[in-house]
Amino acid sequence: HFQYTEAVVSTQSTGQKLATALDFDKSVVLKSTENMNRAHQVTKVINTKRVIPTFSVNGVYSCQLSPVSDHLAMGYGNGDVEVYNVETGDQVSLIQNVCKNFPVTSIKYLNGTGSFLATGPSGKVRLVDLSQELSQWVLQQDNEISCIDVNLDNTYLALVGKIPDVYVYDASTYKIVSVFEGPKGFDNNEEEALTGHSQRLFVTKFDPMDKFTVMSAGWDSSVKLWDTRNGQVAWSIGGPKVCGEGIDKSGHYLVTASWFVKDALQLWDTRTRKLLSTLNCRSGEETEFLYCCQFYTQDKVLCGGSGITNAKLIDTVENKVIDEMTTNLKVMQCLTLSRAKKMCVAAGLGDNATCAVLS
Repeated sequence: HFQYTEAVVSTQSTGQKLATALDFDKSVVLKSTENMNRAHQVTKVINTKRVIPTFSVNGVYSCQLSPVSDHLAMGYGNGDVEVYNVETGDQVSLIQNVCKNFPVTSIKYLNGTGSFLATGPSGKVRLVDLSQELSQWVLQQDNEISCIDVNLDNTYLALVGKIPDVYVYDASTYKIVSVFEGPKGFDNNEEEALTGHSQRLFVTKFDPMDKFTVMSAGWDSSVKLWDTRNGQVAWSIGGPKVCGEGIDKSGHYLVTASWFVKDALQLWDTRTRKLLSTLNCRSGEETEFLYCCQFYTQDKVLCGGSGITNAKLIDTVENKVIDEMTTNLKVMQCLTLSRAKKMCVAAGLGDNATCAVLS
């Protein structure tokens, strides 16, 4: 049988053999392409909803979706805040000179309300409530503020910035409650791990499930969790060098986004303070240099920065990029996500912010 097959094949001309081989290769390529397309359709979870024009040549430094409406607040590099309706694409309001001549580095909506706080390097914090046509200064620090956050029941707010201390305020009176200080000017080595920070801070974030604990991170390569009841460091994780809103917590898991060329996105267990995995956030050969990250679900994380300028969605179990949102940004500086609406917005240095729906 083997010899018979050989005899039949050998009767074909060289041209016939080549044509047969080419037809076979073509069919393999087509089938492979079809399989790839089917696989891509299965994993597609980010669908662009709207491209929102941004009118400041200085870019967008902060943004957040409202928890109670279709509003999106964006903080510009020229100090203004613009509010959009993400469903219609219409401008709702423009609040000028929130941080005159400085970028608005942080915007946070109070939980369950349409009011938000906005701040920046000017050291001033403004409260805005569009439903009551309210816009007023509520506190001021002699500090270049990087980030503000509000706890679960809106009783405390926290501020961080150039001074490497974490400031906690009463959110109703705007009186300072406590200051978490650290050894300024030194690296956070193991001996100093349970003391405060030593260099500029870029992010503070209350635990989404515990109104009494707040996290902080920045240039000193550490993430700390503070207990507001006693002013002590509950735990400290060494390694992440955070330069934006690059920490988020879901259950017992913490994700950190560092400004590293590679291995920038990491997943930690807060019970053991151990690194669980370094997450792959590349789709090609691009560098990483991340500024921001956020859990979408407990096993899916969004991130972006100055190397990765499209918002990448990573499956933390499979440790791979499963989708991305094309942004056309030069630098992705901020990210906001509404799990209830399954919606995210990415913004930064570029002509537009991009709003997408997640499935």
